[in-house]
Amino acid sequence: MGLMNKLRDKTHIILIVLVLAFLGTIVFEWGMDYLGMRGGQNMPLGIVNGEEISAKEYDDQIQLYLDQQRQQTNEDPDENTIAMIKNQVWEQLVAQKLLEQQIKKFGIEVTNQEITNWVYNSPQTLPDEVKRNFVDSTGQFNMSFYQQALTTKTPEVQQFWSQVEVYLKQRLLMQKLEGIITGTIRVTEGDVLQRFKENNIKASIDYVFFDAASIPDNQVQYTDEELRAYYDKNLENYRRENSAKLKYVVFSDAPTKEDSMAIERQLNVYAKDLKKLVPGDTATYGTVNDNSLTKFTDSYVKPSEFSTEVVNFLLSTKKDSVSEVIKASDGYSVVRLIDSKEGDELYTNAAHILVNFGTDTAAAKFKADQVLSRINKGEDFSKLASEMSDDPGSKVKGGDLGWFKKGVMVKEFEEAAFNSPLGIVKGLVKSQFGFHIINVKDRQKKEFKAAIIKKQIKPSTKSKEAARKKAEDFAFISRKGNFEEEAKKINLQVLDLPVVTKGSFIPGAGNTTTVIDFAIHEDKGTVSDPIKLQNGYAVYLITEKLPEGNMTFEEVKTANIIPAVMLEKKLDMLKQQASDIRSKITANSLASLTSIYPNIKIQSADTMTMAVPIQSIGPDYDFFNVVYKMTAGQISEPIRTQRGYYIVQMKDITPFDQAKYNQESDKLRTDILNQKKQSFFQEWLADLKDKSVIIDNRDKFGR
Repeated sequence: MGLMNKLRDKTHIILIVLVLAFLGTIVFEWGMDYLGMRGGQNMPLGIVNGEEISAKEYDDQIQLYLDQQRQQTNEDPDENTIAMIKNQVWEQLVAQKLLEQQIKKFGIEVTNQEITNWVYNSPQTLPDEVKRNFVDSTGQFNMSFYQQALTTKTPEVQQFWSQVEVYLKQRLLMQKLEGIITGTIRVTEGDVLQRFKENNIKASIDYVFFDAASIPDNQVQYTDEELRAYYDKNLENYRRENSAKLKYVVFSDAPTKEDSMAIERQLNVYAKDLKKLVPGDTATYGTVNDNSLTKFTDSYVKPSEFSTEVVNFLLSTKKDSVSEVIKASDGYSVVRLIDSKEGDELYTNAAHILVNFGTDTAAAKFKADQVLSRINKGEDFSKLASEMSDDPGSKVKGGDLGWFKKGVMVKEFEEAAFNSPLGIVKGLVKSQFGFHIINVKDRQKKEFKAAIIKKQIKPSTKSKEAARKKAEDFAFISRKGNFEEEAKKINLQVLDLPVVTKGSFIPGAGNTTTVIDFAIHEDKGTVSDPIKLQNGYAVYLITEKLPEGNMTFEEVKTANIIPAVMLEKKLDMLKQQASDIRSKITANSLASLTSIYPNIKIQSADTMTMAVPIQSIGPDYDFFNVVYKMTAGQISEPIRTQRGYYIVQMKDITPFDQAKYNQESDKLRTDILNQKKQSFFQEWLADLKDKSVIIDNRDKFGR
């Protein structure tokens, strides 16, 4: 009965799992995107081909996800997670309505007998969401427990089976719909053979790479006639659907000074509690676990687990000292150092300024040299990193990368960070990402045991409501006046969205359908209601409507045509260079080039496959289509790719293993078939959504 009590006690949890699992069958398995917001109460939240999505079913699903999130993490979800869940639920509900409509259209039904046969005659084939409730202590399906549950007539257990019945019916309906939609999908023998080769044929090569990015832009000449010829030849690439140009302003709901001060006051109170805690008695650390984003652990932690600011305090203080409020980019903290010791691994704390190569390596080096010169003349490294670095993750922290061990950074960066004296590395460090200017701040082997109460600085309800109210007032006023003039009056920057169409990425909101639907369906000059973004509320103005058709030459010239033509010309220049160098190879050895071209870089790649290519080459079909047809010792002619030219010498390539192919082909065929079906179903569902009438009222609900 102990197992039955367990089943009975968890019935409400099982219901959550089954509901989420059904939605997951529709959404996760078929790869839907997660978009949108939720709405209010006085109208349908949404309408899908005439069928309503109510605010209640939307809110209920969100609550289920939030409950599951809390159970998994023992923490309240942060605002970004909540926003993601809201968006996810909306897309799931839309997909669910669409699929239910298709099930009705095709007349698909599931009989009670089908479900009975599944439950009683084939329990081993039941979905894992059901079977996991009948596992023993070893994690194996317990048939005795399962049969006992089938014969138990208590209300709780019967409720469980009722929920399972609903879930299994939905699964069978979905399986039948899938069968209809994907029934014509086939896998050829060529598909299986190609997949086997991609996974199993391993090659070891030496190669020389001629990078198109190494040719400065100022060495490439082109005429307007060449640009127009390229445009005419590739006109099909410049089609657009109905779209619009927008201007917008953002009313930030970021934490205010008052919000930060409130957290600081809380932490000052907790600092007093930390001083009273008894070291070694973990029971006294409830204060940490109840109030912190990070839970207390009675073990030593490496410096990479803390922010730089926290590590700086831990390194500079004595055992049992408690910090003032430490302000870092990931939140505010108060810290008590319980103990420290020397660890086994060396960690480095460094900051950097990155200058990307872009399309002109020489120009990038010139810029990096200038920045380094400014630093050497005494300008502040952090300030320059914030202004000049092309690394968005670290520039907001003055270039700080935190503490890291060996094996985390790319090789060139790691060698400089771990082997150079502390301070500014004298020369530029070149990696695959660009030129780095590195400031090595410290190196330590210390590990720490610490009690940390950490809080994120979040906007209060009052702050968020104030931002929304400002956005509403602006939308109202700008409809009566001039959008840009009204923005200027309150010192708001007016931003541009050049072209918004179906599938566009909206800054701050991703592929939100709210902004896209507004842009496509409303008229020129229309001002939107406030629309919630990740960082506040935005108000949009439609400045131009663009009909379906080809984009004009002028529209795509700068952003698309010129870069494409320049790349083509750079590749043509490299072709001659690569061919000349290829002709100089002697003794059937790529290495012979080094005697003629001392600066040439011969690189190696060992035991790579098409399925797992090396990082420096990537999944380049043009490259692999040539290389995997080569024999050991063979040297290729120059191989053209979208990035440049390669000359490759095959060192070794594994032969085709017919016996292994025979052994694995059936499984490969099944895997490929499932992938093809999933891809086809995903495309079918996306097309179904595009052709449906979907009304999204979430932005009108004010929540």
